[in-house]
Amino acid sequence: MNPDVGGSAHALNESQQRHLRVSCQYADKLLSEIESILNISASKAAFPRYISQISPANRRTIEDYIERMRAQLIRVLDGQGIQREEPTIPDVRAICVTLGSIDIAVDELKPRYMRGYGEVPESVALDLNGIVGELQGLVSRLNRYVLQSEGEDLRSRLQRLEQTSDEFELLKKIELIVAERGLVEFRSAITTILDRVEDKSFEIAVFGRVSSGKSSLLNGILCADVLPVGVTPITAVPTRIKYAATSSLAVWFAERSPQTFEVGRLGEFAAEQQNPGNKKHVTRIVLELPAERLRDGVTFVDTPGLGSLATSGAAETLAYLPRCDLGVVLIDGGATLAPDDLRTIESLQEAAIPVHLLLSKADLLAPPDRDQILAYVKEHVAAECRLDLPVHPVSALASHRAMLDQWFKEQILPLYEQAQELRAASLRRKIGALRESVIAALQVNVQRQQGQSTPDVGQLRDVEARLRQATGKIEELRSVADRELDKLPLMTAEIFEEVSIQLSSRSSAKLNEVSAGETVATMIAKAVHERARGFHDRINVLARFCAGELITTAKALGLSNMPLETEFDALVRGEPIFELAQVNVAVSRSAIGSLFGTRVAAKQLARQLTNEIGPVLDQGLATYAGLLRSWVMSVLNQLKHAFDVYADSYRAHTERALAGAAPGANELEGITRDLKLLGAGTEVISSRADRSQDGQAKSFSRAATVRFVEGE
Repeated sequence: MNPDVGGSAHALNESQQRHLRVSCQYADKLLSEIESILNISASKAAFPRYISQISPANRRTIEDYIERMRAQLIRVLDGQGIQREEPTIPDVRAICVTLGSIDIAVDELKPRYMRGYGEVPESVALDLNGIVGELQGLVSRLNRYVLQSEGEDLRSRLQRLEQTSDEFELLKKIELIVAERGLVEFRSAITTILDRVEDKSFEIAVFGRVSSGKSSLLNGILCADVLPVGVTPITAVPTRIKYAATSSLAVWFAERSPQTFEVGRLGEFAAEQQNPGNKKHVTRIVLELPAERLRDGVTFVDTPGLGSLATSGAAETLAYLPRCDLGVVLIDGGATLAPDDLRTIESLQEAAIPVHLLLSKADLLAPPDRDQILAYVKEHVAAECRLDLPVHPVSALASHRAMLDQWFKEQILPLYEQAQELRAASLRRKIGALRESVIAALQVNVQRQQGQSTPDVGQLRDVEARLRQATGKIEELRSVADRELDKLPLMTAEIFEEVSIQLSSRSSAKLNEVSAGETVATMIAKAVHERARGFHDRINVLARFCAGELITTAKALGLSNMPLETEFDALVRGEPIFELAQVNVAVSRSAIGSLFGTRVAAKQLARQLTNEIGPVLDQGLATYAGLLRSWVMSVLNQLKHAFDVYADSYRAHTERALAGAAPGANELEGITRDLKLLGAGTEVISSRADRSQDGQAKSFSRAATVRFVEGE
């Protein structure tokens, strides 16, 4: 309050001032409501509340009056020396809160909430799930845009890249047109392209048996002794090693938030001795180092040892396979080739991942012996795996570092450069296809203005239904997975029964080959993984289905921007591995091959397992159900996002084709200018040619790297 006025006998008292301020605030609120009425009546609301009777000229006059009234309200308060309250609620927060309410309202459309009013037909339920998925996707993208100022982010990212090549200059033009014309459906595609441009990672995973020298080899490559080395099984979970200006260790856990530690504490989480059976429930380890060989984007992964007594570690290694761009299989020079090595090579081959074979500890071998073993390994791999792979001798010893350096320089660096070239070819195709889609969107408006647009309404409605049903299937699987995963922690008795039947059918001699405790733990893990595999398979089928629907839809609309058939496959990877805490089960030999038959023996074993490790398995299943739920939902979210990058542009194209009103003369002039800016009607970029080249690159990538060509 102004002290001069406040001290005057003619001034309003505090209560009177408050009443005046509140009244003026209320009047301003009512003026805002009038503005809202003007905006709503002039908008294209889906459910209009008002009949529009105010012309644009009259609207401007009303707005002028509102402005004058507000100015008068301010003068009233200033004249009495009453300070106006400063705003306290950020507009971003208010918008996000409102979007949250919209998201809740949309979620109420799901079939499970509708069933309270009666049974929902299956076909309608799928459609409802699709509607929810579409609307919630839009809400999520708008929320992200509001929170992250995505518009400014896209502009700045493009400015950083525009000098690198003509393709990014074209992408900058596309972004400007998308922003000016309100083509928001293409924003996700631009963001995805930029993400791929800025990600230059090339992941090399090192596989091998226990004590084959993986960690020592990586220490040699990195020129730093950071990975724990030992003669017993040590690596319990994969450890990713990537570049950073300063060293750090990040560890993710199943039951608590990620934490950062000193690099020297790596062994506490990655070593079998210090983290037996992964009792700390570590799910991911990332080690960041300022190593020169990591600077350009190369990431190394130290994997669990195959053949290790830590069975879960071996399972984690095999589950890891689809994630890497290059698999390096380390053959122990002191023990030569083993079945586990061949199994890894075959698994890498099945996953279309290039393989490099290294003969470790080559310093222990005399040159003639070394050559003989190299020839043996090469011939044996050719015979067993039908692969003609060179074998490179390496050593982690400083005195023999030249062999390691030569392999990295002659084999890894060229492959990395080739991968970047393939990535660039894929990006050129995607930018070209995006350009054509934006041109198609603009041309629809031109055709409507010229009266050339005579859309097949039935076909367009079919396109909408096809996309909606695909979205519905994603949401449907999300609901099914949620229900089924609730049952997983309750499957202890079922799993014990299954394992007991298998054990009871074994002979005592066969059971003696391994310890009874290890057999039980391994069989339980297998039973759990078979149940989890069902989610992996269903998501994989759904990913292929979604890609197929997008391709069919794009062809129906005459659009070239479509995914490859296998583009979404890479999303379905990295499922969590079930790990049972160490168990000591003394399986009674009388239960094996019982005189009373397998059924009696199985019941006896099931009771024994329930009594001895029932609570352990209950806890393990509860923890794993949480991990698996997180993975399933994460993969479905990624699949939904990847699907929507294409589907949003198809939906918008359909909406424009069905729209009634044509653009005005000024807008048409701007659209024509934009089309010329994109080179419409010229041979700037031939997406069809690029697609053909990309297909050739994909074939070639089987010898280099699959992920980059497919763009995921």
